[in-house]
Amino acid sequence: MSNLVRLLCFVLCLAVVTGSTQESAKPTPAPSQADIEDRLLNGDSRSVAWAAHDALAAHDQVLVPALLDFAARWQPLPKAAPETSLASDQLDQRDAAAAVLDALIQLHASVPADTLRTLVSDFPNYVAILLPRLPLEQSQALNLELYHSKPGKLAEHNLQYVSAALLAQAPPAGFVADLFTGIHNRATITITKPGSPVVTELRGGTAGCCLADSPRPDWPQFGIYELSTGKIGESFSILSRPDAVYASRSETTHYRADNCDNFTFLVLGPEERRQFLARMLRIDPDAIGWKVETTDTIAFRSQPQFQRELLRFVASEQKKYRETGSALVARNLMTVSEQQDAIPALDLDLKDQRAPDSPPLVQPAELPPHILWPKNP
Repeated sequence: MSNLVRLLCFVLCLAVVTGSTQESAKPTPAPSQADIEDRLLNGDSRSVAWAAHDALAAHDQVLVPALLDFAARWQPLPKAAPETSLASDQLDQRDAAAAVLDALIQLHASVPADTLRTLVSDFPNYVAILLPRLPLEQSQALNLELYHSKPGKLAEHNLQYVSAALLAQAPPAGFVADLFTGIHNRATITITKPGSPVVTELRGGTAGCCLADSPRPDWPQFGIYELSTGKIGESFSILSRPDAVYASRSETTHYRADNCDNFTFLVLGPEERRQFLARMLRIDPDAIGWKVETTDTIAFRSQPQFQRELLRFVASEQKKYRETGSALVARNLMTVSEQQDAIPALDLDLKDQRAPDSPPLVQPAELPPHILWPKNP
């Protein structure tokens, strides 16, 4: 083949490739509003996920009503069933709904409380992000439900914490007394022989890891969320200070529920309750007068002497609690009748460092209410 023929063939091939590339490079027309709305209403799970993806890409507020309508039609999955027992179509439905909720969050939509109530069991983190967007008068009943519910999944702790933070902004009747009474402080009492040194104990922690998702090229990426009380990277605020909560977004094609998207989660523990009380009293938490973790040492000489010193310690702690109760009444955060029973519990943790053959520690007969004696002191 001559050089001229080779050159002609090369030019011809180049023209074909260039034409093909230009053809494939033509931008795909954006889906219309009607098309997205139709897929949200009538599409299968994958079509719904792509519709939510397209709605978010368009960033068009006109599409929010259709996304809200889909969210309102959600039927909660069987609550008692573990994730591994869900059928593939149920998992697809959940993925599609997660894509819709992600679009609503990113489009700064406000989702009605009744809709959020149906989404709670399957999408707790999404609901925790959407709750603060509602006016307090619209979310208060749901906030109370979530605050009183016993968290099961990790993300349900997020819901309880966020709900408590919202309720603390405008406390309804009974909330402060319940928050106060729900505190379980711990007193670590070390019992020694007279003159013996105290042995310090070390406490460990846990660590975990999460495997990457298997690829699913026929599904769009959508956002899953993790909550924290501190700003991490590009996280955004869902609650402002002093009870700041932030949400971090990452993308996936699988909604993994409690498996991987909850490495950090919020817990409404004793210290968090104490801080909420301090903020409602408009004082610094350190000025509240008591801690959720206290320690004391008693040199054991006899059972009566041990019990007297223990009761003296308990009385001192409960006096501090009652001073806080009086302050809450003074600020009209609690009623006088509520104050009679509103007091934190104190869990006794007895560390017996006496000789192995020492007589067992005996619970005082006059131990006050709200004091928990250990099962195996």
